[in-house]
Amino acid sequence: MRLLPALAGLGIISVLALAGCHATDSASSPAPASAQASTISPSPGLSVPGTHKSAIVYRISSPVSTVVIISHVGDITVTGGSGSSTSVTQQATYSKTPPVTTRTISGKTLTVTYTCPSQVVCAVAYVVQVPRGVTVRAQASAGAVRLSGLAGNVTATANVGFIDATGLSGSSVSLTTDGGGINASFIAAPATLQAVAHVGAINLHVPGTVSYKVSADARVGKADVGVRQSSSSGHVITATTDVGAIKIATSA
Repeated sequence: MRLLPALAGLGIISVLALAGCHATDSASSPAPASAQASTISPSPGLSVPGTHKSAIVYRISSPVSTVVIISHVGDITVTGGSGSSTSVTQQATYSKTPPVTTRTISGKTLTVTYTCPSQVVCAVAYVVQVPRGVTVRAQASAGAVRLSGLAGNVTATANVGFIDATGLSGSSVSLTTDGGGINASFIAAPATLQAVAHVGAINLHVPGTVSYKVSADARVGKADVGVRQSSSSGHVITATTDVGAIKIATSA
C-alpha cells in the first residue's frame, strides 16, 4: 500500500518552492518562427514578500497533433477550442532570476516547460488553449491540472495536486495524482478511462447511453458504481484509490 509515500509527497510543494526547480528534461531553445509572443514586464508578487511575477503570451500557428505541458511547480489549465492554432500563457513567479521557459516543436508535437536557477521561489503556471482534437499530455509535479472541452486522447498527472476535467470526449483518458482528488465528466463515452488517486477521492461522470466494464477499487473508502455494467463492453473504466471514495455515475 502506498499510503505513507503519498502522504509524504504532500510536502513537495513547500520543498520545491523553497529550493527551486532543477529540470533537465528539456534544453533551452528559441521560439519557432511560427510563434508570436508578447511580454508583460515583471512586477512584484504579493503572495510572498520579495517575489516577482511576469507573464508571456504567445501563439503557435503551425499545426500540431500533440501538446505536452510540463510544470514543476504551478497549475496547468488546458482548454479545447474550435481554432487551428495553440495559444500559451506562461505565468512565472520567482524570487530573483526569471525561469528559463522553452517551447519546442518536433514533428507535430509541441512541448512547453521550464527550468529554474537555484533560488528561494521559482514556479510557472500554464494556461493553454489548443485545437479540440489534439492529444494532450499534462504533467504537474506540484500544482493542479484543469482540463476542459478536449476531444483528443488525454494523459494528465499531478504528483501533488487536484485534477479536474470537464466536457471530455476523447477515446482514451488517463488521470493520475499521488496526493489530491480527481473529478472528470464526459460528453461522449470513452473507450478507456483510467483514474488513479493514491490519496484522494475519485468522481467520474460518463454518458449513460452505453454499458461499461468497470473495475473500482477503493482500498480505504467506499466505491459507488451507478452505471450499467457489462463484462463484454468495449468501454472500460478502471478507478483506484488507496485512501478515498470512488463514485462512478452517469452524466446529468
